Amino acid sequence: MIKAAKKLIPGQNLRYVGKGFPGFKKGQPYMVFVEYKGIHQMLVKYNDLNIIVNSYHTEPL
Repeated sequence: MIKAAKKLIPGQNLRYVGKGFPGFKKGQPYMVFVEYKGIHQMLVKYNDLNIIVNSYHTEPL
């Protein structure tokens, strides 16, 4: 099934629903969208760190 592309604006809150990564803490409220990095990746701010995550592993709040 193909998911519809998400159109996000900088500063928008996201919830991460993918597999955990080093430094990921379950129960943290959200990530903040910074910018797109290619077709399926986005730069987000999480715990004052800029990280790149797959856009299919996030849900806008």
